[in-house]
Amino acid sequence: MKAPNGRPSFFSLSLLWLLPVALSLAACGGHRPVLEPPAGVEAVEGHGSASIQGEEMALRGKFSFLFRRPGRGRVDVSGPFGTTAYFLLFDGEAARLVVPSKKIYAEEPSATLMGRFLGFELAPDEVLSLLTGQWPDRAPEAGAGPAWALRRDGYGHVVRGERGGFVFEVPELFPGTGVPRSVLFSRAGSSGRMKVLSLRFNPAERPEAFGTAFLEKYKRKTWDEMQDILRNER
Repeated sequence: MKAPNGRPSFFSLSLLWLLPVALSLAACGGHRPVLEPPAGVEAVEGHGSASIQGEEMALRGKFSFLFRRPGRGRVDVSGPFGTTAYFLLFDGEAARLVVPSKKIYAEEPSATLMGRFLGFELAPDEVLSLLTGQWPDRAPEAGAGPAWALRRDGYGHVVRGERGGFVFEVPELFPGTGVPRSVLFSRAGSSGRMKVLSLRFNPAERPEAFGTAFLEKYKRKTWDEMQDILRNER
């Protein structure tokens, strides 16, 4: 998708979530990461590619990710020349979309912000479950919302899930594991596909990746204001 001036629109820029994981993967000298997760994964990082058509936006490109229980995550998104366009921080119920070049940010509930960018609302811990294939067996606590209806294959691997009109399917697993290699998802008004290219489980803690002290020097914007700014970004 291109803007009227022929340049790619902001929302069609390729995704590149620039996290320290990029350096750590490069340091591995090209060795394949271990893809069989240990029991009870607490954190996951890696990268992949996605094609998503949502109600508010369309995204197509590569991404990297870092999620850690409970409820934390960080996503750095760049334009085609590697400069950071914006990044997302998830911390429990709160999430921030930050544009460092303009020193501005918007704050939304975590599930809402995930829904705005991915087309479906998931909590960070649910994204971690989706990426690892490890879903809790227990029913949700009172007030936690409807439970997932999960389907498993003959080996016990989750290959489909449905909740509140959102459906995901796992057409491909990493060989010999229950870890999704590709995921299809859909809900009314949006659909997409994600392919995981690499994963690491339980990386060392990096509290600075989720820090928000710098926001004291940034100006808060509403979501509508942020949308206008991002759409006009060149």
